[in-house]
Amino acid sequence: MSKFKRLFEEKVDERQRMDLLSIEHYGFWLMFWLLTAEMIIQGIILDGGDKILGEGIVFMIVAVFVSIGWAWKGVWSYQSRKVPGVKSYLAYSFLAAIIAGILRILGDVRDNSENIEMILNNAVITAIYTFGITFIFFLIGGGIAKIREKKLALKETEDVENDEDEEDETMDR
Repeated sequence: MSKFKRLFEEKVDERQRMDLLSIEHYGFWLMFWLLTAEMIIQGIILDGGDKILGEGIVFMIVAVFVSIGWAWKGVWSYQSRKVPGVKSYLAYSFLAAIIAGILRILGDVRDNSENIEMILNNAVITAIYTFGITFIFFLIGGGIAKIREKKLALKETEDVENDEDEEDETMDR
């Protein structure tokens, strides 16, 4: 065995592997939400977002990667066995719209606190666009995840049937 393969050979048992996955899981989500908070604080409250391009790129790459991974595996979250439906997509999109509207208000108040009507109009427009875009993304991503979930379930039932057929053939002999 080469030194390179030996360097990356796993030497842990199943329990240790699950412990490592748990630590990686919590570490990933801690990094993700701290990065989100840092972008909001630096981008809206401190300097208007002039210097968050790098963080934004990293954030979007990670978000897209995780979303594609979830859809590919046919899994949505730890809390739900199945991919949510349209009602959940509406709730998630509404929550995203409210957050985007609030963040727009905070950013506009910092820049132009005299014109309240303009600030509210911008917040409503931002919220509407955010709602529409996130709802479309949820529909597409959820649809892909549901299709993938059905394919994986069908494959699993076929594998079980094939295993049963092989066991019957073995017993017949």
